Amino acid sequence: MDSKYLPSRIFVIRIVVILLIIGVVFGVIKIVKYFKNKPNSKTPVKVLVKDIVQKDSNSNGIADWEEYLWGLNPSKNGPENKEFIMAKRKTLAENNNTLSPQNNEAKENEQLSKELFSVVMSLMQSGNLSEESISEVSKTIGSKIEVEQIPDIYTKNMLIINNKEDGDIAYFQAFKDLNEKYKDADLGGELTIIAQGIEKNDPQALYIATTIASSYRSFGKELIKIPVPEYLSEGNLNLANDYEKVSQSLEGMLKILDNPLIGMRALLSYKKYTDKIMTDLENISSNLD
Repeated sequence: MDSKYLPSRIFVIRIVVILLIIGVVFGVIKIVKYFKNKPNSKTPVKVLVKDIVQKDSNSNGIADWEEYLWGLNPSKNGPENKEFIMAKRKTLAENNNTLSPQNNEAKENEQLSKELFSVVMSLMQSGNLSEESISEVSKTIGSKIEVEQIPDIYTKNMLIINNKEDGDIAYFQAFKDLNEKYKDADLGGELTIIAQGIEKNDPQALYIATTIASSYRSFGKELIKIPVPEYLSEGNLNLANDYEKVSQSLEGMLKILDNPLIGMRALLSYKKYTDKIMTDLENISSNLD
């Protein structure tokens, strides 16, 4: 085996997590590659993730990413590489048969981990690992995961209605004060902290992310207690619930290395509910104008 073809699995998984976070946050961008060595070629050519993953440079029936994983040169020694990998597969299969049967969730986790790992390995080896390609991976993998519908914990009968003439002014001031109270809680900066914690294996950074999740929850709890005019009550209720849902999503994201399926679902839920918070705020703001 050639050590230069053998990256650390943990390192690659961490890169997957960090860049998938980037992909989810910044949206989906097409993978485009310009072949600069082609004269008069100004048209971008799409490089499909599927094609990269299935690439087999030495035509031995084994994808480049898997040969790369085992420390083999995917461009040479086709028959020898295949023999080595088939032997490894047999050994792994025999070992797996001695373990207790996996439940459906464990099988889903294994499959998702394999897909994530194979795609990123392929992108790394082909030189196509970029923000654009990771965005496409986020779209592809994310489409296979059903985003969890987190139930509301706050209901209309928990609202304190204030229909006095100056009720909207009082609400706006209380809301402003609540935001001021949490201005140093790093709300909105959690993804950077989580990425740093994963990259550096820093428990303190992940602990900080946990406290941010708690701050989202506390914000929602305090928000629901603010007296609110009837015409703003629905927006206020939605906002309080969505802060709680972001909190739960963040807690799930912290499990992404141990349980990729839960982590990816939580990451997509996080994106969904942070987007909803922005919509809630816009709706409240438009009613105050």
